[in-house]
Amino acid sequence: MPARPGSTTNGGGPRPVLRIASILAVVAVAAAAKAEPSSRPTIASIDLCADQAVVALADPGSIAGLSRWARDVNLSPVAPVAGNLPSLAESAESVLMSGASTVVADTYGDAKTFALLDRIGVTIFRMPAADSFAEVFVALRLIARDLHEEAKERILEADLSTRLDRLQASLPPQRPRAAYVRADGGTAGDGTAVDAALAAAGYRNLATDLGIHGWGRLDLETLVMSPPDVFVTSSFSSRRWSLHDAFGRHPVFRDMEARVPTVVVPARLWSCGGWPLVQAAETLAAARREPR
Repeated sequence: MPARPGSTTNGGGPRPVLRIASILAVVAVAAAAKAEPSSRPTIASIDLCADQAVVALADPGSIAGLSRWARDVNLSPVAPVAGNLPSLAESAESVLMSGASTVVADTYGDAKTFALLDRIGVTIFRMPAADSFAEVFVALRLIARDLHEEAKERILEADLSTRLDRLQASLPPQRPRAAYVRADGGTAGDGTAVDAALAAAGYRNLATDLGIHGWGRLDLETLVMSPPDVFVTSSFSSRRWSLHDAFGRHPVFRDMEARVPTVVVPARLWSCGGWPLVQAAETLAAARREPR
């Protein structure tokens, strides 16, 4: 994994001095921001999952910026909105330049960045991970409480709950078995947002049936011995095929793919375990067929 820009390497040199200068610059920006009127937007997101919550819950005029992934139409369900907002890097400098006094981020962000923001008085709200619909609601409630937007959250949750109830009412007596596959053979088993969406849409998840917990892999032999009723896939990038994607190009898989229906779920709907996961389940349910 390449070193992060500005990280210390064995080469030594002036990097510590540059880091100190960078910190001083951020502190100076913070002081200037505090001296300005507080009419500037105050909430920023520096994470793809946090983008979803901020756009859904915060007043548009209070959003100082979204993450650098927010405008990616493949990954972000809020891309249409993000085009009108600043794009922020996951750095203290970027946040302070935006004028935000509050940052929403996931639980896996850069600890040094968060520590520096905390030192200069920026409030940080961390979104818990969500791999089930119950956890999605918990995360929304927590962020809504932090942003004092409980009323908006209740409206959003009521809508999502109604849609989930509608899916529950339409579950078939026999659930088709679905194999979620990526081009490299990756899959998602029990305890993932993908598994939650498949279950809500009325499918049996092949990976879960095989005892896979979390993110794992399927091999061709397993697919041949336990053929699914449907393949489910998403494209998380527009890059060309590579050696890493040999699984998806294998003749055996290509033959199965030609015979087994495939449902494509837009990656932006489950790139995070957030409220768009309900739409992913609806997409799956709309394409559901009775098992052979």
